[in-house]
Amino acid sequence: MAMGLTIKPEQKAAVLVVYTPPRRITVDESLWKFQGHFAAVTFNSSMRAHFGVKVYKLVVSEGPSHGYMCAFEIYMGKDKGEVPASQRAVINLMGASGLLNKGYELYTDNWYTSPILFYYLQTRVTIGVGTVHVNRKFMPKDLQVRASRDMDSRSTSTGMLCLQWRDKRVVTMLWTVHRSEMVATLSQRGIARSKPQVVSDYNNGMKGVDVSDQLAQSYPTYRKSFKCTRHSEGI
Repeated sequence: MAMGLTIKPEQKAAVLVVYTPPRRITVDESLWKFQGHFAAVTFNSSMRAHFGVKVYKLVVSEGPSHGYMCAFEIYMGKDKGEVPASQRAVINLMGASGLLNKGYELYTDNWYTSPILFYYLQTRVTIGVGTVHVNRKFMPKDLQVRASRDMDSRSTSTGMLCLQWRDKRVVTMLWTVHRSEMVATLSQRGIARSKPQVVSDYNNGMKGVDVSDQLAQSYPTYRKSFKCTRHSEGI
């Protein structure tokens, strides 16, 4: 599939001289609770806070520091442009952290994942792994899985692989590590099952986001306080 769009980072890369994240990282968004007057306050019914500041964040997915947020970007309500907001957020965060061209493994959900973004990451020596919507541009149209445990896949000449697998529901994955082998896993009830390696890797790679959200709950940005009245200094 031909993808000729050239994407350029909008922020200059900043080298991390104090902390170097491990290989697996992930990008996701959070809603930071905020009830003041601010142009970027948004409403999201699926989030616990409902009203707050939407933030894109780059989070560590493995090791002792998993859940650590390397970089973040506040969503200001501007989605218009040649590059979609989902792709722009990933590029900006990776560029601001100075992690492009270093062989990192980036995990994304289906709002961010697209063949165009992953092709760009390939050109910047970065592995992409994520769930993807089947109606994304340049996605294969002939994937077929009918029965439970069925699997079908397609690949490109650059090594990008699209895999569709049916368990309880159909899952479509996109990644740039060219493999589609199955691995044995145990369910929560201790039942042995097999699933694609990429699905297992994705589940592990996205755990950093959950830890990051849990840690953020301990440091709320909104606190109730008393209003202090200003008095004159004279007697």
